Amino acid sequence: MQSILVNALLSLTILLWSSAYVGIRIGLTAFTPGSLALFRFLVASLFMIIIYPILTIKKPMFWSHRIRLILLGAIGIGIYNIALNMGELTVSAGVASFIVGLMPILTLILSLLFLNERANQRMYLGIAISLAGLVLMAWAENANASVMYGMLIILLSALTGAVFTVMLKQYLALYHPVAVAAWAMWGGMLSLLFFAPALWREIHVASFTANAAAVYLGIFPAALGYIAWGYVLNFMPVSRAALFLYTLPLVSTLIGFVLLHEEPTLLSLSGGFIALIGALLASTLREKPVMALPIHGDKELARG
Repeated sequence: MQSILVNALLSLTILLWSSAYVGIRIGLTAFTPGSLALFRFLVASLFMIIIYPILTIKKPMFWSHRIRLILLGAIGIGIYNIALNMGELTVSAGVASFIVGLMPILTLILSLLFLNERANQRMYLGIAISLAGLVLMAWAENANASVMYGMLIILLSALTGAVFTVMLKQYLALYHPVAVAAWAMWGGMLSLLFFAPALWREIHVASFTANAAAVYLGIFPAALGYIAWGYVLNFMPVSRAALFLYTLPLVSTLIGFVLLHEEPTLLSLSGGFIALIGALLASTLREKPVMALPIHGDKELARG
């Protein structure tokens, strides 16, 4: 019975995080990138404040660690989501999810550079394959200046998420992943308060659909997604659970096709799959797999 529940929660997590890219596209029809990010994480933060006390998180967290997580949240939640939202102004949900799916590769590169982790030739091969897939995807999209800019901004968001992941590793070794996610989320929300005046103006004229999308993004992919993921990690090895995150772009592309009628080209999908194969190859050949947790939507508290 427990295994059924764990698999169900894992499937739910994949579905929720995949839907975040589509929810962002819908929210951007009425909100600017910063306003949408603030709206989303105001909702998520309030939800986590309500639900956090009843979670079975036994180990208390030092206040010095809470403050550091709040500061890290400004990077991994604040900057990440602003950049992702800006990119999705011109890039489809499916393509965005494939680009963010490269976060494990970026995390690997940062770990090699700053954490003195060892690499082998096959890891470098995986990195090269991922970069080739990204180039193919950009070419397949017939990227004009605005689309190319959007893709680069999303790649920047993935890089930000990778930095976030590397810096969070020490806290994930000490505390429950939901506790780490909650404090980072609250820090991200505080960093986004700069956009409060714009949100106040936009929320009054936004459509019901756009407002509903922002609320959905806050409650489901952001808050409930992390809670479900934290439960999964209590009963499933991280290395096994991480493999399922590579299905996110495929599910997101399917949702985008159904809800937004976004039709990716075969060449674009091929580039995306090549990029993910490279990421999977590189991360599964490490002594400790890179795990990206979508920070949305995103990807890395375990991102991977």
